[in-house]
Amino acid sequence: MKLGASVSGRPAPGGTQSTQRLLALLDQFSTDQPTHTVEDLSEAIGVPRSTVYRLVSLLKAHELLEQAGDSRYRLGPKAMMMGYVARSTVDLADIWRPGLERLARASRETAQVLRRIGTAAVCVDQAECEHQARLSFDVGKATPLHLGAGAKVLLAASPAEMRERYIDQAVPPGQRAGLRSQLAGIAARSWAESRGEADPGIWAVAALILRARDGRCLAISVAMPDHRLDPGRREEVIEQTRNVAETLRARLSHHA
Repeated sequence: MKLGASVSGRPAPGGTQSTQRLLALLDQFSTDQPTHTVEDLSEAIGVPRSTVYRLVSLLKAHELLEQAGDSRYRLGPKAMMMGYVARSTVDLADIWRPGLERLARASRETAQVLRRIGTAAVCVDQAECEHQARLSFDVGKATPLHLGAGAKVLLAASPAEMRERYIDQAVPPGQRAGLRSQLAGIAARSWAESRGEADPGIWAVAALILRARDGRCLAISVAMPDHRLDPGRREEVIEQTRNVAETLRARLSHHA
């Protein structure tokens, strides 16, 4: 039984009415029905539209819902990340974690694994070392898919229809052609680098480790402050990242 039925009918045990309504609202989103209007949700959980608007605003503020075109809503990056963690992170982390830790030790910098969730890149794992960089992009945090090396690797590896829709909706018109050209190069070589895109003063390199038929994408990344970067160091960290990524792609290939 869906939770919505218990709210509109007999109340579920425990919790306040507002909590039950929030859970009932979230329970309406599924793979068969990924988007809803306020009218849909009002009818499904049996509360007035004015109440649904308040619930939706609260969930949007916490990134559990997001806009999906005019008057429609879908699960936000935090909600999808929690679902992903519950389903598959632990199993896949057993495979990528040794490589992630090896990359952090070899580069002596912060290394991360990123996953595309909806229209965002989300950090799902991180290994730090003696030279920790101050990054706003931490485990559980989301960033736009066109900002930063890891995000761009994920966008380049995403299904073409999704990628084009994202570019048209999220990227200013004057930047779209340049980004498409950049993504074509990233897709061909499976790695990217960036400087100051996700965090000011931070250089990053990232490489693809999983591109699954169902659209799942994973990338591994190293980030460091510009002042620790020189040409020889840059080439060294790029090579280390690409080598680890190649090993992980082979190990994760059966999940594709």
